[in-house]
Amino acid sequence: MKFKALTLSLLATASLGLATPTFADGHGAHSAEAFDHSHRSDKNKLRDEFRKPFQTLAFFGVKPDSKVVEIMPGGGWYTEILAPMLKDKGTFVAAHYSKDNKSEYRARSRNNYDKKLADNAAVYGNVQVVDFGTDLPVAEGAKDADVVLTFRGLHGLQNSNQLGVAFAQYNEMLKKGGKLGIVQHQAPEGFDPVATARKGYLPKSYVISVAKAHGFKLVAEAYFHNNPKDNVIRDNLEWGVWSLPPSLRDEANAEKLKKVGESNRMTLLFEKI
Repeated sequence: MKFKALTLSLLATASLGLATPTFADGHGAHSAEAFDHSHRSDKNKLRDEFRKPFQTLAFFGVKPDSKVVEIMPGGGWYTEILAPMLKDKGTFVAAHYSKDNKSEYRARSRNNYDKKLADNAAVYGNVQVVDFGTDLPVAEGAKDADVVLTFRGLHGLQNSNQLGVAFAQYNEMLKKGGKLGIVQHQAPEGFDPVATARKGYLPKSYVISVAKAHGFKLVAEAYFHNNPKDNVIRDNLEWGVWSLPPSLRDEANAEKLKKVGESNRMTLLFEKI
């Protein structure tokens, strides 16, 4: 009941269109050219154009000696970059679904991820995998982190009414002054977060308000994931973000949507206070 009340309050606040700080783009020293991509598939490397992983990690302040927790790493797209980057001096923690998750899809996702790590142990080193879920306590191995990262997953937490719970867990994972880096499909302001989340998007002001309510302050914002051609929410496309590349589930309009490119995304950096 308490969380539902908080959610309603945040929805009301977000609908006001909160003013947010404006910051320059982040162009860090992380170099795609200096990175050994030989263990990455051509399919995954092609996504670099839109996901801009090295620029993103530099903006979020990830360093070779950082302790980094990635929330729900899925198939390990970012693991292919983070694990080698942190292998020698840092610590990489993957907060994934539990192996015995009641969802067959989630259990399979975790098992496939574990196999990926085992098959590439020489490249990835000692990745720590911990169970993560809003119904679980934060694993000890995920605490005292320098950086927590979450990529394009907040809408799912909103859909299950667990977004605030998840932000509280992110806060618990971080040391004081630690950073939370978020990349999320961004809905235009003025749209209902509950509705847009079902299509994979959230308004930026809503994400900021939830973060602030759980012990974070916004310290920087970048714009290199923005795509003004993305009108999925305004046009109310049935398949939501999955209408766009790489999914292209809207087969009737696939050729047109290919020209749009991947989704418009917010890139936000928060600090634990």
